[in-house]
Amino acid sequence: MALAVGTAAAGAVYSSSSFSNATSTNLGAPVVGANGWYFNNVRNSGSAAVDATHPRSGDGSVSMSGPANTKADLEFLPNAVNVGGNYAPTTSLGALAGLSSMTYDWFRDSTSTATAGQHASLRVLIDADGNLETLSDRGGLVFESVYNTPNTAVDAWVTETVSNASFLWNFGTPLGFGGNINATPYAYDATLAEWKAYFQNAAIIGFSSGIGSGWQSYSGAVDNIGWTINGVATSTNFEVAKATNVPEPASMALLAIGMFGIVAARRRRR
Repeated sequence: MALAVGTAAAGAVYSSSSFSNATSTNLGAPVVGANGWYFNNVRNSGSAAVDATHPRSGDGSVSMSGPANTKADLEFLPNAVNVGGNYAPTTSLGALAGLSSMTYDWFRDSTSTATAGQHASLRVLIDADGNLETLSDRGGLVFESVYNTPNTAVDAWVTETVSNASFLWNFGTPLGFGGNINATPYAYDATLAEWKAYFQNAAIIGFSSGIGSGWQSYSGAVDNIGWTINGVATSTNFEVAKATNVPEPASMALLAIGMFGIVAARRRRR
């Protein structure tokens, strides 16, 4: 089946979207801006928002927080539709073989009680056989620095870059959770290059960053999420939506005077 290529996000996304969900089910969440980004899998008192809590590269970023066992994701999904409270992609961004790198910035607040080194992960979402009409083989490859170069930074922004040599682990796909595809007895040391060789027909159906699912409490943020597919780099900076400009009282008075003058002039010309 030929891949249907979706439109990638680029530049800044301005949004004031926020969402909290105290239940254990997916209730649906607002669209984040107008560029294909969504809050997904927000549950168990998880919260996600584009706000100014931890500004990065401007006045905003995407905050994620919640108590123990919370969950919250931010996902880029091409031409997504709402299915049972979560969004799902309907087209592809290209072949997994064309993915050469991913990058993002993360921030972990020192109030978090999750294990040191845990922070928002970065994922590439895939359809393993490249056929978007079959859904049972969808899943993702996950980057976490704890399986690469552990980083326990708090109250500071950290930039991570994922390359072909970076270690990723998987969920979903025909392998299930934590599949082992190389000759080692460890499921978390397969590189992006090894995954691309294993899933030779896989299509990219999105990108995701998120927290939780089995963690203790967490508070933090992400920003500047990007990827390079077939040499084309895409990066998104999340900023707080600007309020609609409202004239100041003095400006409104001047406007009223100006309108009065126009009306008076028209009367004189009659």
